[in-house]
Amino acid sequence: MKIVPLTDEDRVSVRMLELACIREYVEQIMEKKWEDFDQEVRQKLGASASGSFSHYRDGGLSFVAKEGDKVVGFIFAQVIPWIDGIEKVAWVENIGVDQEFRRMGIGYLLMRRLAEESKKQGATVVHSSISPDNVPSLLLHRKLNFLAEDRKIAYLDLSTF
Repeated sequence: MKIVPLTDEDRVSVRMLELACIREYVEQIMEKKWEDFDQEVRQKLGASASGSFSHYRDGGLSFVAKEGDKVVGFIFAQVIPWIDGIEKVAWVENIGVDQEFRRMGIGYLLMRRLAEESKKQGATVVHSSISPDNVPSLLLHRKLNFLAEDRKIAYLDLSTF
């Protein structure tokens, strides 16, 4: 398993995986039907959409997990100058792992790599949205020492990382 920066070669694979993860979230957590979303709306969803992909690729904080040549996970993130009174915050836009590769520590490796690179870029905190109903996401954030108790936003203080 390797965690590498997002590249143009990953675009199609990451897009398919991100849409599969979004669909799963919509159907399982939100309890809505994927087919109820207009095709145009679905094309705009996610950080891998055509209007956002290059922004995340160029920011240096988006990575893919690869098993051989297969993309099995992704994380899209960027540094934002200011959030909630905190300067230079790494914002996690989306993270996902292929269903067949879950519970293998891939999400952990992606978040850890993001935290390391964020700190190098001068970020002081990693800021991540989480759904209180997404137990695996909560467990992942807690494992990395995010402050995530009953919150929709989790924070990781990089001074302790």
